[in-house]
Amino acid sequence: MKKSTFVLSIAVLFLFLPTGCDQVKNTFTYTVNEPVYMSFLEFRQKKSVQPAQKLVNPGKICLYGDYLFINEIAKGIHVMDNSNPAAPHLVAFIELLGNIDITVSNNTLYADSYIDLVCFDVTNPAQPAEIGRAENVFPNVLPDTGNEYPIRNLDLGKGIIVGWEVKTITEKEEFHYPYPCRGCYLYGYYGLDSSASWNSSGRQSTAGSGLTSVTGSMSRFAVYDDYLYVVTNNMLKVFSIHEHGVLKGDEQYLSWNVETIFPYDQKLFLGTTNGMMIYGLTNPAKPTHLSSIAHIVGCDPVVVQGDYAYVTIRGGNVCGQNVSLLEVIDISNPSAPIRKASFDMNEPYGLGIDGNTLFVCDQGLTVFDATNPVVVGTKMIKQFTSIHGFDVIPYNGTLILIGNDGLYQYDYSDVTNIKELSALIIDKN
Repeated sequence: MKKSTFVLSIAVLFLFLPTGCDQVKNTFTYTVNEPVYMSFLEFRQKKSVQPAQKLVNPGKICLYGDYLFINEIAKGIHVMDNSNPAAPHLVAFIELLGNIDITVSNNTLYADSYIDLVCFDVTNPAQPAEIGRAENVFPNVLPDTGNEYPIRNLDLGKGIIVGWEVKTITEKEEFHYPYPCRGCYLYGYYGLDSSASWNSSGRQSTAGSGLTSVTGSMSRFAVYDDYLYVVTNNMLKVFSIHEHGVLKGDEQYLSWNVETIFPYDQKLFLGTTNGMMIYGLTNPAKPTHLSSIAHIVGCDPVVVQGDYAYVTIRGGNVCGQNVSLLEVIDISNPSAPIRKASFDMNEPYGLGIDGNTLFVCDQGLTVFDATNPVVVGTKMIKQFTSIHGFDVIPYNGTLILIGNDGLYQYDYSDVTNIKELSALIIDKN
């Protein structure tokens, strides 16, 4: 009798089950980021040269003659008269939405603005004037959401995404959907450039004629001859630059996720999350891959001097493993680079080298004697721990350092007695 009762109970249960999964409905409540759009027309019209403004959230830096250009992340570009590093002063601000990277060649400032490349005449840096724009040449860049919620209702045809609105959604969804947010995407989906989002060895780019700027190691822009090279995620883009404008040229897929680019001795050195790549510029219009050398996963700028490349690898957060290093690589044979040494770091960002002195943005600023490159990490000269260091440009005995707390300049003509020349501190209040 007990067995019959059990069988009957199962039969009754099945009478109340749905006959198909499409009839099973559940109510889901979830939180999402929905895009805030600006029309393409408004975006391209929203630019101006304004009086000088205070630094608020500075990013990458670029030195051109006596002037320093400082990126205000996603907002525009500060122009600073640096003819006297002991008393620099801001002279203008270029409003340019979505700007992250900058470089200057032959009195022309090149800057990204979301999906566009914009050119300014800086013959008089205090009075820059827009002279051209190459539209739709970069991947869409998503501003940081500031949270871990997924993105919903993304439509890149509606315009530029300039922000997010956090919404809580409640809806009925079919039971068999794998994720309760139909139409939601994770950050960086569909090839959108998330690594360039709002989050800079100075080097002299080499131009065929005229003066070219010195940029920091975190730059994604580089100039050689009459070409501008730009790296975005896993692409290397080449632009022909001349007095009549900019022409988009060769575009190469890169097998690694590239973050920075450094031009040196007719070559491009690319810092990626997986290692360093070297490209030759025998034909500047079409760079040729020479070699790659892998390292542990991490954020990776690179600078070069002589036969050695210096690479910082930052681990943790979105950068990869929890290991941070300074690596020294022998590039005397650029087709077969050899790792010569690795040194533990704390949390390194940008770096720069000038002669026998290596500057690394680690624990503020750490200065090393690079006379013997293979032991450089053991030869610390001085450390400045009370500041934040993001990137540096060492040039003619003056070090320019940018961090989230301000802009600092130092006289290192005597490395045994490095002196602060000036400090433009950011007011956090």
